[in-house]
Amino acid sequence: MKNKSKLKKIREKSAAAPGIPKEWFYMQQKAVTVRDIEQALKEDDTVNVEIWEEIGVLEVEIPEQKSMDFEQTKPDLRDEYSNAWLAEHEVKSLFFVTLDAENFGKAQEIMQKITGKIGGFFCGDTEDFKPLVK
Repeated sequence: MKNKSKLKKIREKSAAAPGIPKEWFYMQQKAVTVRDIEQALKEDDTVNVEIWEEIGVLEVEIPEQKSMDFEQTKPDLRDEYSNAWLAEHEVKSLFFVTLDAENFGKAQEIMQKITGKIGGFFCGDTEDFKPLVK
């Protein structure tokens, strides 16, 4: 019986976030920094934020000891198709975002809070840049 219980938990975890990528992009049509993202989340007392402004990194802690990590980079994805997509959407600021797909609900709330306060959008690090969170 003990093994059946473990197997059930493993299946539940692997089915927790179908189609949700762990790697995302936060794209913005204006110049923003990790400090701007931190300020957008400042009023939310359900998340803790750590910032390393000098290296362009922000960690947003979410419940269950998980986090969303933001890493600022130049808007250059090093391939013609992706850079054309960035140009088409007038992206001026780009962040790599890593999250725990199992807690996507809370991560999505944070994404929406950021886009609601400072604009921009999140998209999956996939071939078609989907899913999209605005």
